[in-house]
Amino acid sequence: MKEPTGWITPASLCAVLYSTAFILCLQQLIDLLPIALWRVVFFNQPLLASVQEVIVHDMWLPRQLMALLCGVVLAFTGVVMQQVLRNPLADPMTLGVASGATLTLTLASILAPALWVAAREWIALVGSLVAMATVFMLSSRQAFSPLALILAGMLVNLYCGSVTLLLSVIYDRSLAAIYIWGGGSLVQQNTDELLWLLPRLLVCLAPVMLLLRPLRLMTLNEQVTRSLGMSPGRVRGIVLVAVLAMSSLIISSVGVIGFIGLAAPHLASMAGAKSLRQRVVWSPALGGGLLWLTDQLVSRMSGINGMLLPTGMMTALAGGPLLLFFLPRVRNLSVQVLREKSGMLQPATGHPRYGLALILLLAGLFVSLDLGRSLQGWYWASWHQLLPLLPFRLPRMIAALAAGVLLAGAGVLMQRLTANPMASPELLGIGAGASLGVTLMLLLAPLSGIFGMMLSSSIGAFVTLLITLWIGRQGSFNPQRVMLSGLAITAIFQSVAGVVMANNGLAGNMLRQLMTGSTYYVSTIAAVAAMLLGVLLLSMTPLVRRYLLLLPLNEVASSLGLGVSKARILVLILAAAMTGVATLIVGPLSFVGLLGPHIARRLGGRKPLAQLLLAVVIAAVLMVIADWMGRNLLYPRQIPAGLMATLLGGPWLAVLLYQKQHQAG
Repeated sequence: MKEPTGWITPASLCAVLYSTAFILCLQQLIDLLPIALWRVVFFNQPLLASVQEVIVHDMWLPRQLMALLCGVVLAFTGVVMQQVLRNPLADPMTLGVASGATLTLTLASILAPALWVAAREWIALVGSLVAMATVFMLSSRQAFSPLALILAGMLVNLYCGSVTLLLSVIYDRSLAAIYIWGGGSLVQQNTDELLWLLPRLLVCLAPVMLLLRPLRLMTLNEQVTRSLGMSPGRVRGIVLVAVLAMSSLIISSVGVIGFIGLAAPHLASMAGAKSLRQRVVWSPALGGGLLWLTDQLVSRMSGINGMLLPTGMMTALAGGPLLLFFLPRVRNLSVQVLREKSGMLQPATGHPRYGLALILLLAGLFVSLDLGRSLQGWYWASWHQLLPLLPFRLPRMIAALAAGVLLAGAGVLMQRLTANPMASPELLGIGAGASLGVTLMLLLAPLSGIFGMMLSSSIGAFVTLLITLWIGRQGSFNPQRVMLSGLAITAIFQSVAGVVMANNGLAGNMLRQLMTGSTYYVSTIAAVAAMLLGVLLLSMTPLVRRYLLLLPLNEVASSLGLGVSKARILVLILAAAMTGVATLIVGPLSFVGLLGPHIARRLGGRKPLAQLLLAVVIAAVLMVIADWMGRNLLYPRQIPAGLMATLLGGPWLAVLLYQKQHQAG
């Protein structure tokens, strides 16, 4: 890792964060209460008659302490999880722990509200443990490699998030409070929550601190650690249960405060904290300062023109750009083996199975148009029944088909471009960047129409890809660096989207449809435009066939006469345009861009064009079936197609990940 230069050290970063937060805190306190009364408030119980004193003593002061405590704990859990799993991207968010806890808490609020109030910390812990167990199960046959763990964590994270989103669509009114709470709020009514949380965190902290010395050996080979008299499995189990309990306690108390557990350890490492002891000291310190400063900014903006700004949503706006700022300044962002091969990434032997893919597509199209559900039950439509239904069913089917084609095409292009089998519009933040472009267009020109939305979405995807590739180029497209930038961009978009949905009714409704991928309001013109653009963009891919063959070879590509920079830009523009159009239809959350290329490999797609053709057909089938199921499963309710694609595609990708390792053919 590059040595820090100038003022960029862990101590200087802490000094900047804490001094800025303290000045803002001091200014806020002066506005709330005269200086003469500070001593009374801090050291004595204020009189109930003094409203300002009660506000400062019971609400303002506990909020500051809670911000510091939560930031410290979340950063600590992040650095410990990264060490014990030997995975630099591990934290409660990326491994699905927070999503699992949120899902169980959401289910409890619907099915047993009294239990949610009485035992929410245990409910959150159960959800966290189930999510982590699922991640371990899915990655077990790949020896818990960083690549498998990250992909399994992404699967669990998106799947639990999609189920939670589906519940919010069905129980929209009863989950309004849960949605606000889930955004992460540090607002306190008194010191009870803080006093309840602190001793429980200390109990969970004790075993981790006692095992701190064995944790230093976790980066070594397991056979070496056993020869030194340590049981790595036992240490890993104890530490993981402890840190999961800590993160569950935080989630049950203040909701989901994301990105701190990922950003703070990497900021500490980038600033020069190399050893585990240094990272355990400086990561929590940076996490506390980052969350405290963020909450100070949030508390000033909340209430302006009636705005609601949950702190958890705003942490990404503080931590995301900070992480993006530091990433290019690190020359060797190390990780064991994120480029290793796993079974699911290897193509199957034999010829590409175009016939099977085509049969599946035709069957999916027929079922989507002809089989439906009414209040009387399921039915196959006769020709006379189908004709009046076509204006309603056909545009949705065409839009879903186009979205599948575009996302799968973008996924193949990005995997070939970065030589990274995990590259996809979902994981690299490209879909989130496209959605961010649409969000800005909704705020600046809400009446711009479908073509304005397509343009803004494509521009957002293109700019995001430029940022991702610019950061990745500094480290020869190291997958860890690329994924970190994608996670940061996705977190930034999610925070912006959350703020817009909480404060702007019209834009929020349109953005919610975008995030869930609803085809309900797709017009015939929009569907045809998306399909034509899909065909046009797909027809351009043979022009970059040579680029797709040579770009994964890195240095060899230039020696073979390829203009690498020009090739990357052309593939980049094509992938960005595909992602931008598709995101408008199915949102940024589906698995299609990742699932399509991997199933194509399984069906024999080795060469770029063979993989591309198989991927777009498989993804088209998946999206058409997802749209059909979304229309009929909960009839007359509608499940958005993008959300349904995630629910449908997740198990497929999980099965692929769980299968035994195969040798490349």
